[in-house]
Amino acid sequence: MIKVRVSRAGLVTASGLFALSASMTGCAAEADESEGTTESESGLTVQNPGTGVFELTWAYGAPSGYSFTATNSVDEYVRVGESMTFKIPASYLWQRAYPNDPMPSDVVRMKKLSAKVKAVFVKASGATSTKTLATGAWQGGQAWELWAPTASFTVPKGTVGVRFELVIADAQVPATSVSLGQAEFLEVPVVGGKLPAKTALFDTDYGKLRQRVLEGGSPVAGASLAIGYTDWRAATVVDSMKIDRHIGTATSFGRFGAVEVPVYGELEYEITASAGVDGAFQDVSLAANAKSRLMPPAGRTAYEGSLALPKAAKKLELAFHVKAYLVVDYSRYPNMKWQKYAQGQRILVADRWDNENGQAFDNYDLVTEKR
Repeated sequence: MIKVRVSRAGLVTASGLFALSASMTGCAAEADESEGTTESESGLTVQNPGTGVFELTWAYGAPSGYSFTATNSVDEYVRVGESMTFKIPASYLWQRAYPNDPMPSDVVRMKKLSAKVKAVFVKASGATSTKTLATGAWQGGQAWELWAPTASFTVPKGTVGVRFELVIADAQVPATSVSLGQAEFLEVPVVGGKLPAKTALFDTDYGKLRQRVLEGGSPVAGASLAIGYTDWRAATVVDSMKIDRHIGTATSFGRFGAVEVPVYGELEYEITASAGVDGAFQDVSLAANAKSRLMPPAGRTAYEGSLALPKAAKKLELAFHVKAYLVVDYSRYPNMKWQKYAQGQRILVADRWDNENGQAFDNYDLVTEKR
């Protein structure tokens, strides 16, 4: 059985991942990096938060097509206490400063550009603090590959999301000043902003089932535990590639005239967690969230719920009941020729349990930790 254990030092919470951080309210002040958690705070510190880079690059769903994407030493999540830097490409600065002018190939000219990046740290309450950093020396030999780093900063304690602002300057044309507000960039969620609450995430790693407490360590007794279950894990558990999704045929028209083509339905999942606290079990419904902060900005779904752990809790067992339904929708196909089912029908095509080692009654075991 998989046991998740940890010493009392080095833990954190991530239930803040399951709700979008509130709109920016409250006062904003320059962040003090000493606000970051320390390893001596029992049950209140992210274990090994690591280091990372916010790179300004193309991002799906961003208003301008570009946003800050995090690359981290631990995994795909930014964490409280993590040491971060910014990586800014000169090509982006030129495009935003001079949208009607072609980018020069002159490296010296491009190095006249600079930027200041403001990181806006959003708390669970909606209050914010900020940290502003300037770009340093340019790196790269060609104009198109130039990029500049900033100094590092630490993600402060209590942060559930980071927003961004950018000011562009040009030393060759001092009158040039372009300010880009928070609406230009996607907010990046942060793990560990609501300690001692934590997040247990059940996902896949290249097709292999995986489970993690994102903040490190174990769930904390007397605190809430957010439970996340990804769509890809559900698809793996039910072996979705072997499910027959054929729901009929439609007439299509091509170069050689009319042709009959197959029509396929979509799969939807219903997932329930069976949670046992010291042997006492209860069902926890997991709601589908297509805009989950646990998932990339588009195209993925997480199934989310939460569990309040009693102060005296010592052991948590989890198993998941996964149901897959074939959803019939012919409205997208105006030339249906043959319909296998009735419009709007929802057919149960797979019913599986996700237990540790695939064995019934062999649950995923998590040893709790004191606050």
